Amino acid sequence: MANIIELNKVTVEFHQKNKLISAVHEATLQIEKGDIYGVIGYSGAGKSTLVRTINLLQKPTSGQIIVNGEPIFDSDHSVKFSGGKLRNFRQKIGMIFQHFNLLAEKTVFANVAFALQHTQISDKKSGKLRYLTTAEKREKVSKLLELVDLTELSEKYPAQLSGGQKQRVAIARALANDPEILISDEGTSALDPKTTNQILDLLKDLHDRLGLTIVLITHEMQVVKEIANKVAVMQNGQIIEQNSLIDIFADPQEALTKQFIETTSSVNRFIAGLSKTNLLQNLADDEELIHLDYASSELTDPVVSDITKKFAVTTNIFYGNVELLQNQPFGSLVLTLKGTLEQREAAKNYLSERNLKFELLSSLKKGDAK
Repeated sequence: MANIIELNKVTVEFHQKNKLISAVHEATLQIEKGDIYGVIGYSGAGKSTLVRTINLLQKPTSGQIIVNGEPIFDSDHSVKFSGGKLRNFRQKIGMIFQHFNLLAEKTVFANVAFALQHTQISDKKSGKLRYLTTAEKREKVSKLLELVDLTELSEKYPAQLSGGQKQRVAIARALANDPEILISDEGTSALDPKTTNQILDLLKDLHDRLGLTIVLITHEMQVVKEIANKVAVMQNGQIIEQNSLIDIFADPQEALTKQFIETTSSVNRFIAGLSKTNLLQNLADDEELIHLDYASSELTDPVVSDITKKFAVTTNIFYGNVELLQNQPFGSLVLTLKGTLEQREAAKNYLSERNLKFELLSSLKKGDAK
């Protein structure tokens, strides 16, 4: 799949109180057409600044930006688009924001229609560009509101809407000019968990139906986990890790990435709670406790029953969970291996040969924090 967005060594610097602030430093990112790409980091990591360079809402200090194969900013520090051309370019990149940015004095219908005020199409007769007629705008807005399930609220005002409904209006407005790219800048951060899931479901549905490429800026790994297929982790203005969602969860490399993953994982909470129990102290001398993570693609046979049969170890599962990441089962187990030292070592070697990641938990002591 071809890249629709390429950021090559993008740097963004600001002068503040006689100091040079590097908000983004030599960030490189490739986003393929059809990706749902999550860019995650804590506040101040530079993620919003970086992503806003895609449509030049933030001008880089240096680097190169290519969208749809066309350089829009190059290493000579020059913006390739300006004026009307820049406006037309930005119309093809929709944006939604944390606080919706709706016009309070306009109805739902009028808020969406506002995005069409400068929209031009080619006239069928003359071949020249012309603005949309009132009837064309009305038809377009009606279809957009139907798309986000807000037809019945078209004459309501923002103050009469829930947070989720406001974000649906914002999404409809962002789609008004048929963008190929949709950027969500903390688009679910102001919403409760149930509404967040509804908006994420809507974004996934729109991605599938319209063929959108979506870039998600967030500080919540759960948001990324729900719908993204690729992830970039930012810290102090730099991209410190990037990979597919499955690979990020299966084999995180950076401490910050591991921290983000732990916020979404019930197995980590279970393991952390072990130090407050007597389970580890009650293990027999021929027992050890392990934590095993696996993806379905790594398993063709039931590994627990395999090691029981092959190596005569006894297993006891204390925790098990399977969830879907990108429609692929991803599981975690916490279990004991009971047998002679040779049997246990053979079982663990078998897991390693199968390229399954596991860690020994037997060394945790009561009262320790994991």
